[in-house]
Amino acid sequence: MTTKLKGRAWTFGDVMDVDWEICPFEIFQQFIAKGKMPTPEDLGQYCMTTVDPNFPKKVKKGDFIVAGETFGYGHDHDHACKAIKGAGVAAVICDSTSGNFFRMSLEHGLPVVQYPGIRKLTAEGDEIELDLAGGVIRNMTKGKEYHFIPYPSFLLEMIEAGGLYPRLKQRAAAGKL
Repeated sequence: MTTKLKGRAWTFGDVMDVDWEICPFEIFQQFIAKGKMPTPEDLGQYCMTTVDPNFPKKVKKGDFIVAGETFGYGHDHDHACKAIKGAGVAAVICDSTSGNFFRMSLEHGLPVVQYPGIRKLTAEGDEIELDLAGGVIRNMTKGKEYHFIPYPSFLLEMIEAGGLYPRLKQRAAAGKL
């Protein structure tokens, strides 16, 4: 199981709303109006574009979003965490988030780590290593280490599977439900 993630930091501010800053809800609605349920990759093309129009073109698979307070604020729409995954982001590290965003992200296999003050401790482009099982954020660029409560094994297994439903399918196939 991969519990250590490595990538670059892309920094954003406070109060990033799921329907405005993370992925405009109107984009999701446009897909639905055309009779198509958008994939994470479809939505990933619009991830954070209201804040940084070129973000989907710049971010690389495995990079991190590092944000301030209340990242994922707003409605309990899951298109925002799908857009983040679809853009290739490995995890969100933020000062704080909403309970809805945290839960939905985990259900879709997107780790979210809350560490108060992380936004001010991280510059855009910093090389980050995130150890979910060990509970450590390492800023390789600055040579700093920050500790958080490690993810429990059941969440690590769910994230590794790609989310809640893929994990349930694995367990059902193995006769463990």
